[in-house]
Amino acid sequence: MTPVTPSLADPRSSRELLSAFPLFRSTDPEQVRTEVSRVFCPHQLEPVDPRRPLSTVHNLVKLGETALNFLTYGSDVMILPGSLDRFYLVQLPLTGSAQVTSGQESVESGACSAVILNPDERIRMRWSGESAQLLLWIPRRSIERRMTEVLGEGFKQPLRFSVELRQTSGMTSAWCTMLKDLARNIDENGVDWLRFRPAVSALEDCLIRGLIYQQPHSYSERLLKPALPAHSRQLQRALDYIEGAALESISVADIAQYAHLSVRALEEGFRKHYGTTPMNYLRGKRLDQARSAIVANALAGSPETITEIAFRHGFNHLGRFAAYYRERIGESPSDTARAAIG
Repeated sequence: MTPVTPSLADPRSSRELLSAFPLFRSTDPEQVRTEVSRVFCPHQLEPVDPRRPLSTVHNLVKLGETALNFLTYGSDVMILPGSLDRFYLVQLPLTGSAQVTSGQESVESGACSAVILNPDERIRMRWSGESAQLLLWIPRRSIERRMTEVLGEGFKQPLRFSVELRQTSGMTSAWCTMLKDLARNIDENGVDWLRFRPAVSALEDCLIRGLIYQQPHSYSERLLKPALPAHSRQLQRALDYIEGAALESISVADIAQYAHLSVRALEEGFRKHYGTTPMNYLRGKRLDQARSAIVANALAGSPETITEIAFRHGFNHLGRFAAYYRERIGESPSDTARAAIG
């Protein structure tokens, strides 16, 4: 690897995220192409102006099924990967811009628009030298499995998303904010929570299902058709399962399977009968159990911290955990601990 020099992006720069997890830094175009190919797929990389050196920074955090990347080239480049084949790739610009063509669709990505690249389409990109992007790598099988779960049946034609992913308007703006918040949360609080499978699976399920529900795709119209109604006994099975498995790594698909329902029938049943979603109901039960753990640990003098309790109960973002906890319990987690010991 080329050693880090002042010519490379400063890890303290506000542009750079995931700086505690460097994969490589390099000014050599061939080395950059080789290293980025190892993470994603073989591709051509062509500096637009060979007289302007690259200043590439690539940081990476492997989550569970997915991986979060920060990448900047530091000079205008053309990127020609052909098709991705095995994965979808979200590219969210933090600074600068990129011209992206995927199949027949072209997008100018930047402050207002991210992109999602489909695996079966030929891709051509030009990144500006100022472009620094968050990239979410999602295996094709991970999205297709959840799509099958949501539809309640298999599908024959490839799942194709609209390429443009709006950052600042529409349904996907909150999703884009969530992805940026994830990177900042990692920078501020580290990745200890990755040791706790419930926290990781909850996050990835939220990210992947968020794309399925919020980003237009080739099966969006089928999601608008009403699902078969859920019976009360099936919903009760779902409640019982959540009660007994709240601390496990469970997804909405696991709950639906136990209740003998499709995911959409389960979600529509919860909205109709309980005014919430299965995952929000699960979150409430996890908060209740987190409170019990905080009280028990305070009384026993356990060394387990509130942070560890939050991670163990499926929360990866401490700020959100504290907000959810106060909303449901009526006090902060630390207030609960203090009250327990008088």
